[in-house]
Amino acid sequence: MDIAVQEGRLTWLVYIIGAVIGGRVSFASTDEQDAMDGELVCRVLQLMNLTDSRLAQAGNEKLELAMLSFFEQFRKIYIGDQQLYRRLSEVLGLNDETMVLSVFIGKIITNLKYWGQCEPITSKTLQLLNDLSIGYSSVRKLVKLSAVQFMLNNHTSEHFSFLGVNNQSNLSDMRCRTTFYTALGRLLMVDLGEDEDQFEQFMLPLTAAFEAVAQMFSTNTFNEQEAKRTLVGLVRDLRGIAFAFNAKTSFMMLFDWIYPSYMPILQRAIELWYHVPACTTPVLKLMAELVHNRSQRLQFDVSSPNGILLFRETSKMITTYGNRILTLGEVPKDQVYALKLKGVSICFSMLKAVLSGNYVNFGVFRLYGDDALDNALQTFIKLLLSVPTATCWTTPSSASPITRCWRS
Repeated sequence: MDIAVQEGRLTWLVYIIGAVIGGRVSFASTDEQDAMDGELVCRVLQLMNLTDSRLAQAGNEKLELAMLSFFEQFRKIYIGDQQLYRRLSEVLGLNDETMVLSVFIGKIITNLKYWGQCEPITSKTLQLLNDLSIGYSSVRKLVKLSAVQFMLNNHTSEHFSFLGVNNQSNLSDMRCRTTFYTALGRLLMVDLGEDEDQFEQFMLPLTAAFEAVAQMFSTNTFNEQEAKRTLVGLVRDLRGIAFAFNAKTSFMMLFDWIYPSYMPILQRAIELWYHVPACTTPVLKLMAELVHNRSQRLQFDVSSPNGILLFRETSKMITTYGNRILTLGEVPKDQVYALKLKGVSICFSMLKAVLSGNYVNFGVFRLYGDDALDNALQTFIKLLLSVPTATCWTTPSSASPITRCWRS
């Protein structure tokens, strides 16, 4: 009991120190204040070293969350600020930003190793990693760290338990995987260039997951829960990578990897589990991300049919999902958003993205008698008319594409 009390007090102190660090105003700070902040940071990092050494035996979730709150404030205020490092160098031997970043990454890997089954800690830890991967200067220093290279080369459930599929957690608890792979994608892009071998090496775990799902789908009887978990985890991973790959070269490597080899697996999943939003929502969101022409990454050569092929897959998915979801009939009011409106809203966003992406010559479809465009538009109208106008005003804001359609 005494240890629990002391851990509670330490938790409170760490939150307070994080708030003090986060409250620093650069234009009004003095050397004395920076020195005091350096002393406070040293104390928290010394505490972290102590608590991390005990994680194999026991850990305190609330104290770990307080540590992550402190790291977030420290990242915002002092990463790249040289004034603080004098005291860190004297006490902990941390002489520059690279060494401080190595402490961040060490803590992130430690948390993912020991707290992989604790969703709150895993989620906040991965958000910290994601935030670190955004800065232009810091990401180039991060990618040189051996710990970061370890993550890029070993992103498997063997090393990171939250990537596993054989536990009993809910499918919705796998959302943090998207954050993880968004960060890894940004780190990978730093030195990726046009190195297809490096890309293929990075994608090996995801390739194995796709092959596993394909193998399950090829049999008449398979473990449906295992297939769902593998697929949902996989598409969440891919969505993170797709979001991070906002340059044409890297995104084209991803597109060539997923099409045409693995797109039929996504279509098959929609056919099988259209009535299971925990499965369809991640798949639809992945497709919506793939057709989003962010930063003009979807610029195909004039001789390339990829834009048309991508739209055909989009049309097929919208049509498959839309026609099947319309067969559900009357849906209870408390389930209408989860079972129907959320998926319909993502389909609308997907169609808007591909129609406004400026990478598909839609005149080609009618010229060659291809009904992909007509099917997508007809399904869109059917889905729009199936949503009562009164429902639009009482659903969450994430269904706003439907609301905007009705308003117009």
